[in-house]
Amino acid sequence: MKIAFTGKGGSGKSTLAALFVGYLRTTGHRVLAIDADVNVHLAPLLGVTADRRAALSHPDNAAAVRRHLLGANTLVGGVERFVATTPPGPGSRLVTLDAADPVLAGHGVALDERTHVMHVGTYEPEDIGGGCYHGHLAILENLLSHLRPAPGDWVVCDMVAGTDAFANSLHAQFDAIVVVVEPTPESVTVARRYRELATAAGVADLLVTVGNKVVDETDADYLRRELRAEPLAVVPAQAGLRRARQAGRCPLPEDLDDVTALRAIAGHVRPVEATRRATRLRELHLKLAGKDWVRSAYGDVTGQVV
Repeated sequence: MKIAFTGKGGSGKSTLAALFVGYLRTTGHRVLAIDADVNVHLAPLLGVTADRRAALSHPDNAAAVRRHLLGANTLVGGVERFVATTPPGPGSRLVTLDAADPVLAGHGVALDERTHVMHVGTYEPEDIGGGCYHGHLAILENLLSHLRPAPGDWVVCDMVAGTDAFANSLHAQFDAIVVVVEPTPESVTVARRYRELATAAGVADLLVTVGNKVVDETDADYLRRELRAEPLAVVPAQAGLRRARQAGRCPLPEDLDDVTALRAIAGHVRPVEATRRATRLRELHLKLAGKDWVRSAYGDVTGQVV
């Protein structure tokens, strides 16, 4: 399963993603946690130092990952012709959650033999004025399209806040997208917009909302009314969680009053049918391939899809 956590900045999406990773670990699953937020919160919440030299978007690491993914796939035309939407093809190497997988072993931090953490990276001083964060996310798109988790495996991604996933192929890469919503007008507005875009992109059925920092039934009623739907789960405001963070400790499921919300999320997700995902990613690749700037920088990449 591949699941993304998103929402308005400050909604608690990174914390909830970290708690979900912890829950999956306690239930015996293999997990790859990916911090794809420009603010890089998930990795530290899991106890991992986000060293810039280890970031997936670091040029050396991005090239190494793409070189591995390329394998013997002659349709791509070389590592330098990878675009964000370049799909796997004949001869490509796929990535698994086996501890010995070269991508996990070379670019992930192992919390234990069944849990690895990666981070995409953030802006660095040399990036100022040179582009947007979407360029950093291209390697994440490549990785996700080549990932093949085994049954029972989970890939948990903490996304950029807001609706940036619709600026690229990320919205089409997951089996579920969890929009974390606080009971505030600003947070609800982001969730509504996310649903509008998800509907236009054909992934509305993969979207779920989870209420967070809910103090009382008035908050819960507010979310139901403003979202015009029942959230999949509601996480009450948690004193234990706040105390853990104040003490500088990573959040753990046992800091919650109960894990009902985490259990509900895990129980809801179902794998997207492979043909559906491949068809959508092919459409997005051909759309990107038709952009003038792509043709100028990479040439004709339409032949990368079978």
